[in-house]
Amino acid sequence: MIRRERLRSLQAVVVAALVLPVSACSSGDAAQCEEAFTAAATSVAGVTSAEWDCNFGFGGGWVRGDVVVEAAGEDEAIAVMDAVLRAFAASPDLEDGWSTPQEYATRDRSVIVSAGDVGFNGPPNVGEVREHYGITPG
Repeated sequence: MIRRERLRSLQAVVVAALVLPVSACSSGDAAQCEEAFTAAATSVAGVTSAEWDCNFGFGGGWVRGDVVVEAAGEDEAIAVMDAVLRAFAASPDLEDGWSTPQEYATRDRSVIVSAGDVGFNGPPNVGEVREHYGITPG
């Protein structure tokens, strides 16, 4: 009887020891993701704001970004988005598997563009952006 209780107690300690470091790493990666995407996007002229929500929990997660651009028309918005994508590709702090935003829009949403406007089939991840532009982060 004592052996079973001791074994259960030991199992609980082992499970807790395995779970704590993983969750600690996940929250650190999420913060790094949010900070790196925001820094890269806001470094581009024509970006008025950028916000990210990154979550790397067990069994998956997500990377969601919202980039607001200042543009008088679609061509100008596409040029800003193209520069943002190039900034993502050049950032050594962004991981290849992290997703880029589905769209880039003006604050009033009168102009909305997507990565499809520069040759992607849907929202690319950072690795696909690097490959598309031939950029290796430095």
